[in-house]
Amino acid sequence: MIDHKKYLGDLIGGSLMIRESQIIADLLLKKPDASQWNNAIVDENILQKPSVASAKRNAATIKKRLEGFDEIFLQKLAYSGTEEATQLMFAATLMNSTLLADFMRSIVSDARRMFRESLNVDDWLHFWEGQTRLYPALGDMTPSSTYKVSQVAFKVLADAGYIENTKNRRLMNVYISPDVRQILLNLKREDILRAMEP
Repeated sequence: MIDHKKYLGDLIGGSLMIRESQIIADLLLKKPDASQWNNAIVDENILQKPSVASAKRNAATIKKRLEGFDEIFLQKLAYSGTEEATQLMFAATLMNSTLLADFMRSIVSDARRMFRESLNVDDWLHFWEGQTRLYPALGDMTPSSTYKVSQVAFKVLADAGYIENTKNRRLMNVYISPDVRQILLNLKREDILRAMEP
C-alpha cells in the first residue's frame, strides 16, 4: 500500500495551470539541466509570474506532475489546443494524485449514476473521512491543509470541465478526445481513463 503522501500527490500545489503546463512541457522536451531550468523559470520568467517564488512553485508542481512521461505525451501536451491539453494535464494530475482519481471513480461516478445535478461539500467530506480510515496519516494534516486540498480538488474539476464552477459544482459532460484516449491506452492507464469517464 502506498503511503499517504504518495496517495495525495502534489494536489495541494495548485490547479491544472494549462497555459503554464504547456510552457513547461515545451521546456522539458529540451531536456534542460538545472542551470538551464533555473534560467528559464527565474531569469526569463517564461511563466510570466509576478514573483520568483510563485514561478518556482508553479514550475515545480507542474514538473512533478509530468515526471516520467515520454516525448509523445509532452509534445501532445505542449502543442495541442486547449481542450486536449486540458485533458492530458488532468490525466497527469490524476496519475500524480491517486486520491483525486479515487474521488472521480467513486463519488463523481456515483453522482452521475444517480443523475444528480451537482456535487456538494459533503461529498468531499464523506470521501475524505473514508480515505483517512485507509490512510490514517491523512487525519494528521492540519485543518487548513485539508481545506486547501478540497479547494484545489474542486478547482481542478472545474478547470477540467467536470463541474461548471467551484460555487455551484454543477456536473458537466466531458468527452475524451480520441488522441488522449489512445495515449492513455498506450500507457496502459485504463484506470485513469475510467476516472476521466465517470
